[in-house]
Amino acid sequence: MREIQEEATPKPDEALKGGGARLHGGFISVLNGSFLTRDRVLGNMPFILFCAGMMIVYIAYGYHTERVVRDLDSSGSALKELRSEYITVRAQLEKREQQSQVAAGIGSLGLRESRVPPVKVEVTERELKKTRTP
Repeated sequence: MREIQEEATPKPDEALKGGGARLHGGFISVLNGSFLTRDRVLGNMPFILFCAGMMIVYIAYGYHTERVVRDLDSSGSALKELRSEYITVRAQLEKREQQSQVAAGIGSLGLRESRVPPVKVEVTERELKKTRTP
């Protein structure tokens, strides 16, 4: 009985040889392309092509996303630069619009600042009608 059991159970060295040869043969069939001629692979060809297409789309989407992120980054830096330029120009304008700066600027044109406060001119309705011509 022991003799039958010993013959039925394969030795560990023999099991490795059989699996290794099978693995080696499978690897060679992948390298030379003969696995593509099997019916099982040919039957799944639409799915394989679908997966290949999805991989291409995934890679293209990755490139597109990277480009969008770069564009956003460059737009953000350009926005910061324009904002700082806007703040600088606005500060310069506010300084030039100050009353003392305007008074100094008109002196070179031969004009002078009036020291008399403005007065309100009041006109009655009757005087206003006289000035209008029909």
